[in-house]
Parts: sequence; structure tokens; C-alpha cells
Amino acid sequence: MTTFAALYTDEDMSALVATLLRSRGLDVTTVPEQVTLGKTDREQLEFAASIGRCILTHNRVDFERLHLHSLHVRG
Repeated sequence: MTTFAALYTDEDMSALVATLLRSRGLDVTTVPEQVTLGKTDREQLEFAASIGRCILTHNRVDFERLHLHSLHVRG
């Protein structure tokens, strides 16, 4: 059995991406659907985690920085 992650596309992802992923049976929600437009990257990441979803973004560098910062803070 194949398990797929539940996804949350952030603001820089085209709505078409969510549509195409859904057409392939994936569980996807988007920033507009969750009414989280305008939130910071950190807020988006925290929201995605709070609803048990992986964030899907083109903004890889900023999210890598957030991840590295969280590792440093946890020590």
C-alpha cells in the first residue's frame, strides 16, 4: 500500500498545481482555501504543521532557513 502525505500549497504555488495533484488522488489544500493569505512563511509553516500537512512551495530557500533556525533554537 502506498501512503501519500497530505499537502498544503503556499501562496507562490499555482492553483493549477493543486488541481493536478488532486486529479491524481492526492490530498491537497491551499492557502486561499484555508484563508491564510498574507501570513509569513513561519506562520504558514506552523499552520501546515498544526493541520498535519506538508507544505509545498517554490520558496525552498526561505523554508530551509526556517528549518535550520528551528534546529539551532532547539539546540
